Amino acid sequence: MYRYVGLPINWILLNITIPPGPEATPTTINEREGGLIMKIMTMENKEKERKIQVLVDKRITLAQLKEELVPLIGVPPTGFRLYRFSGNEEYEMEELDEVLVLKSGSELIVRLGRALRRGEKRIKLYLLQVNNTEFCNFMMESIYAESTPVREFKKQIIEEAKVQGIDCVFELDKMRLRDKIVMSPGSIYLDYQQIHASMELYVEPLKGPEKEDGAQIQVYVIRWRPSQCSVDPIEEIILDDRYDFKYIIKKLLELSGVPVEYISFSLEGRSFPVEISCLNIENKLKWYSITSDRPYSLGLYVDGYWDGDVIYYKDNRETMKELTDKERSEIQEAEEARSVNLMFHHVHVQSVTLSLLFLASTKFSYISKRALNS
Repeated sequence: MYRYVGLPINWILLNITIPPGPEATPTTINEREGGLIMKIMTMENKEKERKIQVLVDKRITLAQLKEELVPLIGVPPTGFRLYRFSGNEEYEMEELDEVLVLKSGSELIVRLGRALRRGEKRIKLYLLQVNNTEFCNFMMESIYAESTPVREFKKQIIEEAKVQGIDCVFELDKMRLRDKIVMSPGSIYLDYQQIHASMELYVEPLKGPEKEDGAQIQVYVIRWRPSQCSVDPIEEIILDDRYDFKYIIKKLLELSGVPVEYISFSLEGRSFPVEISCLNIENKLKWYSITSDRPYSLGLYVDGYWDGDVIYYKDNRETMKELTDKERSEIQEAEEARSVNLMFHHVHVQSVTLSLLFLASTKFSYISKRALNS
């Protein structure tokens, strides 16, 4: 049992992961005005981090806890953030003046870097390149003010990407920001709008024009070539009318040059990335054309399209290629390998995200300590 002199017994034990830094002993006691104490119970040093157990009074606020951690971390309270774990997710603790609402045994982690100011949000940015096998890659973490227009945030991203050496050149009028929903691209933010995303955004380089207003819809299109049993690289179209299937076919004419009477299209598997084998596209998708009797069966008159939906289309004059057993086997092997790569890439992206955040924290720590010592 631990002995608490002159203090109530309503204490909680916290497990905190902190960066390498100044040494401390388990007997260190920090006492503040009002009698609040943080006592370091144990400390375990590892190569890239330290794990400490601290005993704190339940009445302690986030601001007070950060002050207590300053001697251990070596930077001022504004130079690091505290995150709590819930499930497998990290959540930044932002309310400095509020009493900690944590259970004894809670896990916290310290990340170096500027803490949020009032009205600011922290966001993770991912590079979206839909024609790459590894289409989703973590770029960097950024901070934006809630009232910042999208165009201004784009300028900020361009400058931050240069500073951080991101291997992609961004141009203000040839990039878009959009929601990231797990791995799928979601709604697009237009330049005059304000960011309201909570955790993650995609940054997507553009080859063609962007949407001009919120009534338009951006859709990915994939041309299926039955005579080759293959698909073309992904393209996109901007729809002014998400419900009129004849209008959609005319947009596909403009893109492909295939006369409207020979265009068939399908919206099976509507969200990107679409996982369907080239061996199944021809027979498992439902194909519609300008002569279809029941276009409403597509759902176009119910909910229409949304940003990031996927349309397959083809020239229906093409006949399906007769595959040999060897060709069929080669296609299956290539697609299985791609599916495995996608699965491992998703795990890798999460790992790289955490590693890059750690490296950014380490760099910030070095700069902060030099500033404090100068």
